Amino acid sequence: MLRDRRDYLLRMIEQAAAAAARLRQRLLGGDPVEEVVHEARAAQIELLGKDAAMLAMLDGRSAAHVLGDRERLIQWAELLRVEAEAHRGAGRHAVAAALEQRAGDLTQAT
Repeated sequence: MLRDRRDYLLRMIEQAAAAAARLRQRLLGGDPVEEVVHEARAAQIELLGKDAAMLAMLDGRSAAHVLGDRERLIQWAELLRVEAEAHRGAGRHAVAAALEQRAGDLTQAT
């Protein structure tokens, strides 16, 4: 049972990493920013599962504690950074800065 859960978590982490890389390529390729933002958020929800909304409301340290998985936390931060890049490209610098701050808070909590 524990092995199955770990395998599942590893697949989720790999999928999140692949999504972040793919979304960065899409940004470089000029894909619509709103699509990239939407997909980055969807990837975060998939990575975090049923607790995604609750985790999003917590400070970085608390979110890290509740999530309890360093690799998922790192990938979450990467997806937040991709979302920030998309917002910055659309001129939404304050939103981008807030997302980057959140990503930094999560990374520091690891």
